[in-house]
Amino acid sequence: MNKYIIVIFATLLSFTLMGQNLAQVTSTRQLTSSNSYFPQINAQGTHIIYSDTEARNLYIQGVDSGARVTIANEGLPGFEARFSPEGKVYYITMRVNENRLVFRSAHEYDPETGNARIVLGEQHGALHAINGTNGMVVVGENKVWNESKAGTYAWTLGTKLYIVKNGKRRSYSPVLGCIGYLWASVSPDGSKVAFEASGKGLYVVDAGNGRVLMHTGEYVMPCWYNNDFLVAQTHGFRIALIRAGDGVSQNLAGGGCCMPAVGGGKIVYTTKNGVVNVMTIELNP
Repeated sequence: MNKYIIVIFATLLSFTLMGQNLAQVTSTRQLTSSNSYFPQINAQGTHIIYSDTEARNLYIQGVDSGARVTIANEGLPGFEARFSPEGKVYYITMRVNENRLVFRSAHEYDPETGNARIVLGEQHGALHAINGTNGMVVVGENKVWNESKAGTYAWTLGTKLYIVKNGKRRSYSPVLGCIGYLWASVSPDGSKVAFEASGKGLYVVDAGNGRVLMHTGEYVMPCWYNNDFLVAQTHGFRIALIRAGDGVSQNLAGGGCCMPAVGGGKIVYTTKNGVVNVMTIELNP
């Protein structure tokens, strides 16, 4: 086949895949006014958490009521805050000692009571609050909290993808030639893990053996909408829906949108003006 025909065919195929309608956007609503970043939404779809630009303050806000409460305002709590499946908030704070060493702690906040507690005390090195299929786990370089109850979960460190399944921790390096992996996310049924390989694109692997199941374009911050679809941010600052089996995608929100998260059948994201929007979609049959 003539090489020019091949190029034209490949280009048309690419546009076809990108242009398919996977879902209909049924509603989009603004939740905050400005300076709102790192949003997350709980599994019940009733509350969001978010922070300011520098993650100095962590807020929780009702999706319908709009009522806002400050959860924490010390130790940069906004960077890695997450909802657990039952709706509690877990977040990480940091402290720099006199020798310029960084120590991090993990905290739990209960929106129903307003009570907070430390679940993992200070330790040097990275610390991550991660949602597993059964619950929250906090993974540190030295200590781990709640790992036996979290189910299947995953995280990245450099060019290693760590997956804990059936109580066993394994590490994989399924993508070579990149500087590192980011944003590991486990599907609700625990069968697959999505992550970004820097400069290489979005990958989905089998959670049981690390085998690559799908590779598609350069998306960041992937999260599972359900077991078959992902939501992620494109490098063009759009929010996209991606079919995990073949990489077919559809843009859901226009330019200047970032930091998507999913919960309760809803999608939240931040606009270029620092406004958090909530979106609902209906998947096409």
